[in-house]
Amino acid sequence: MWASKRPGPPAGGPQKKLVIQGLKALPTLPSSYKDDTLSRLRNAVNAILGNQPTTQGLEELYRDCEAMCLHKFASSIYEMLQQEFEAYAHKQLSQIDKAQQVLEQTQQFWESYTRQLHMIRSVFMYLDRTYALQTTNVASLWAMGLSVVRQYLINSNMRIRLVRLFIDRVQNERDGQLVDEPMLASIAHMFIDLGLYTQTLLPNFIDATRDYYRRESLRLISSLVPLQTSTDGSAQSSRMMDVPGYLAHVQRRLDEETHRATQYLDPSIKTSLLSTALSELIEKHAEKLLGSSFDSMVDANLVPDLGRLYKLLAPVDKLNALRKSWSAYIKTTGQRKMQMPDAETALVSGLLEFRSKLDNIFEAAFQNDSKLHSALREAFEAFINTRRNKPAQLIARFVDQYMRVGSKTDDEQQVDDCLNRIVALFRFIQSKDLFEAYYRRDLSKRLLSTKTVSRDAESAFLHKLKAECGSGYTSQLEGMLRDMEVSEELTAALSQATVGPDMSDIGFHANILTTSFWPTYEPIQLTLPRQLEAAQEQFARFYVERHRGRNLQWQYNLGTCLIKVEFDDGPKELQMNQVQGTVLLLFAESDELTYTQVQQNTGLEDSELQRTLQSLACGKYRVLAKEPKSRDVSTTDKFVFNSGFKCPQARIKISQIVVKETEKESKDIEQHIHLDRMYRVDAALVRIMKARKTLDHDRLFSELSNQIDFNITMAEIKERIETLIERDYIRRDDSDQSTYHYIA
Repeated sequence: MWASKRPGPPAGGPQKKLVIQGLKALPTLPSSYKDDTLSRLRNAVNAILGNQPTTQGLEELYRDCEAMCLHKFASSIYEMLQQEFEAYAHKQLSQIDKAQQVLEQTQQFWESYTRQLHMIRSVFMYLDRTYALQTTNVASLWAMGLSVVRQYLINSNMRIRLVRLFIDRVQNERDGQLVDEPMLASIAHMFIDLGLYTQTLLPNFIDATRDYYRRESLRLISSLVPLQTSTDGSAQSSRMMDVPGYLAHVQRRLDEETHRATQYLDPSIKTSLLSTALSELIEKHAEKLLGSSFDSMVDANLVPDLGRLYKLLAPVDKLNALRKSWSAYIKTTGQRKMQMPDAETALVSGLLEFRSKLDNIFEAAFQNDSKLHSALREAFEAFINTRRNKPAQLIARFVDQYMRVGSKTDDEQQVDDCLNRIVALFRFIQSKDLFEAYYRRDLSKRLLSTKTVSRDAESAFLHKLKAECGSGYTSQLEGMLRDMEVSEELTAALSQATVGPDMSDIGFHANILTTSFWPTYEPIQLTLPRQLEAAQEQFARFYVERHRGRNLQWQYNLGTCLIKVEFDDGPKELQMNQVQGTVLLLFAESDELTYTQVQQNTGLEDSELQRTLQSLACGKYRVLAKEPKSRDVSTTDKFVFNSGFKCPQARIKISQIVVKETEKESKDIEQHIHLDRMYRVDAALVRIMKARKTLDHDRLFSELSNQIDFNITMAEIKERIETLIERDYIRRDDSDQSTYHYIA
C-alpha cells in the first residue's frame, strides 16, 4: 500500500486555510507590441529578400512569429508578408523586363527568390502550420510567394516575352549554336512551378517546333537528290541530301528533341514534341519519300536505312503507304525477272536470291511486321503466276540440278537451308500439280541412274513438301524412294541365296518399281546377251518365289551397266546404259559388224539403234569406228571395234544420245495435268450443284474458286459447264440463262 506523505495538522494548534483570490486587473500587452513586432519581422523579411543578415537571430524571429500568432495577430503577419513579396517581385521583375539579358537575369532572380522563400517559410513556419493551414482560402506561404510572381508575369505580359526568348534560344540550338542548358532548364521549371507551363510555354513551344520543322522539311525535301550509292548514313550537306541522308537527319533531330525534353524540358513533353517533329518531317512527306527512292533503296539493299524508314513511318501511321510501296516493288521487280530473255536458265536462282534479299529486309528492317509479310506473300504469288505453268517446270528443273550436282559441296545445314528456300518459292506457285508431275519424272531419272547426291536430301525435301501440301501430294514420290530401299534389300537377300555362276560373274542388280508410283515408260524390244539373259531369268524365279502373283515387266531402256574393255592402251571401264552395253558386247565375238547384223542380234528398232550406234561411234568417246565416216548413222554403215581408243581416264561414262525432251515430253505432261484438272473441275462443279441445287453463274464461279488450287480461265469454266449440261448433270434455267439447276 502507498502511504500518504502529506503532513498532518500541527500539534496543539488550529488548522489554517489557503485562499486564492482573483486578479484585480487583467495583464495587457504594451500598446506598441504589435507594431514593434511587425516592424521587426518586416525588417527581417526585407533583409532576407535583399540577401542581407538579419539583426535578430532566426530563432528569436520564430518566437516573435509564434507569440504574434498566439495573440491573434496571424492575419496581420500574413498580410505583411504578402505585401513584401509583391513589392519585391514587382521591383525585381520590372527591372529584369527592361534589361537585355532577360532569361539570364530571370534565372538568377528565380533561383535567389526560391531560396529566400525557403528561409522565410522556415522563420514563419508556425504561421504556415496554423493560420495558413487552418484558414479557408488562405494559401501556404510558398504558394503565396509563387502566386505574386505568377500574377506579375500575367499582368505585365512578361511571360510572353520569356516564352519568345526561350523558344529563340531553343531554335538557336537547333541551328547548331551552343546554349546554356541549365539556364533553360531553370526557366522551364519556373514555368512549371508557377503553373504557366501547360497554359503558356508548352503550346507556344509546340507551335514554334511545328513551324520550324515545317520550314526545314520543305527546304530539304525540295532539294533531295537521287539515291547516292555511296551513302553511309553520315551527315550530308542539305544541297546533296538523298532520302537515306534525309532519314538519318530526321533521326538525329528526334534524338536531339529527346535529349532536349530530358535535359531542360519536362519529360512529359517528349511524346508531343516527337509527334510534332515526325508529323512535319515524315508524315506530310511520306508518299514523296517512298515514291522517289524506296525502290532504289531496296535495290541497293540498304537495310539500315530501310529499318530507319520503317521506324519513322510506324509512329505516324504510315505503314499502309509503306506496304503499298513494298508490294508494288515486289510485283514490278518480279515481273521484270519473269520477262527477262534468259529467264529459262536463271529464273529460279534469281527468284531465290530475290526472295532471300526480301526476307532479310523483312526481318532486319521491317521487324517481321505481319502486314508487310502478307504484302510480300501476295505480291510474290501475283507475279510468279503470270506465266501460269512455267514456274512449276523451272522450279522442278532447278531441284533436279541441285540434287544431282549442287548439293555436293554443301554441308547438311546448307542443304537444308537451300531446300527451305526452294519450298518457300514453291509455296507461291499455283500449278503445284504440274510441279509434282515434273518432279516425279526427274526424281525417277535420278534414282534409276544413281545420280542423286544424297538419298537423305531427297527424303528431306519430300518431307518438306508433305508438310506443305499433305500426305496425298507426296504419296507416289515417297513410294518411289521405298521401292529403291526394297530393291536394295532384295539385292542383299539375293546375294545371300544360292546363285549360279552367271549372276555372280556379272554383278546383276535389279530395281523393282511399283507401276502406280513411277512415270509410265514405253518398253522396248531387246535381245540380251546370253549370260545377262540367264541372270535375268534366275532373278525372276527368285522374285516370284518371294512374291507370288506379281508380274515383272523389264524396262531395258532404264538399265545401266559397267563393262571392262581391253584396248591397246590398256583396260578401261565403260559406264553406259543397258542398250549401249548390249550393242557393245556384240563386238566381243566379232570385231566388225554391219548395221543389219547389229539389228538382227539386238532386235532394236531403227530409231533406237541409230541413236545407240551414234553414241558409240560418233560421240565424244568413239569406242567403235564407223565406215563411212559421218555424223549420222545409216542402215548401210559398217562398224568396227576401235582397239586403238585412247583416254587418260580409267572409267569413262558414255552418254546416250538424248531425244529432245523436251517439248513433246513437256507437252505430254501438261496435257495430262490439264485433263486431270478438268476432271477435278467437273467433280467440284457437280459437288457444288448437288449441295446448292440452284446457283447463278457468279456464285458458282466464286464457290468453285474456293475449291480448286490452280489457275483456270473463265472460258475453261464455261466449257466444263457446257460439258456437264450435255451430260445431263445440270441444266440452265428456262427464264434466266445465267442460272443453273442440278439434275438429280
